[in-house]
Amino acid sequence: MLVLHCCISGGRLLGLLPLEGPLAQAGGGIASNPGAAMKGKVYLMGAGSGDPDLLSAQAVRVLRAAEVVLHDDPVSAEILEFVPASAQVRNVHKLGLQANSLQEKIHSLLIAAARDGHYVVRLKTGDALSAAQADDETVALAEAGVDFEMIPQAGSAVGAAAGANSR
Repeated sequence: MLVLHCCISGGRLLGLLPLEGPLAQAGGGIASNPGAAMKGKVYLMGAGSGDPDLLSAQAVRVLRAAEVVLHDDPVSAEILEFVPASAQVRNVHKLGLQANSLQEKIHSLLIAAARDGHYVVRLKTGDALSAAQADDETVALAEAGVDFEMIPQAGSAVGAAAGANSR
């Protein structure tokens, strides 16, 4: 039985137990320093329909501030254009791993990049993260003590209104 010692910060659950498997060990290709003080944060969000005009204003702000983006295969190139050219962008479904191994690898990549002090976006296809994937990723991040935030993806009509207000 795994016992978690957790604290709440900013309304978010932060775990105190580190998750092993820094990015360097995972072969992720993003520099890792497991001893670094955690300054980074992970943003979990959906890419919506793929139309950049339908993203919420909050989603666009998060993408524009990203330093590392781990995205699913079918995320549109137009959405990825919001990401700064200096950011490290990686299609995690091109890793060629089985489902369980892939999810563990994604966890390792997210945790290591955040521990290195990066602002990380986990960009999923569709309007929202599936409950199972969101729960799995948030549990892994909490257990590792990584600060994270879910960015709700507005539906088409609400997203269009948010986009109109952000211009």
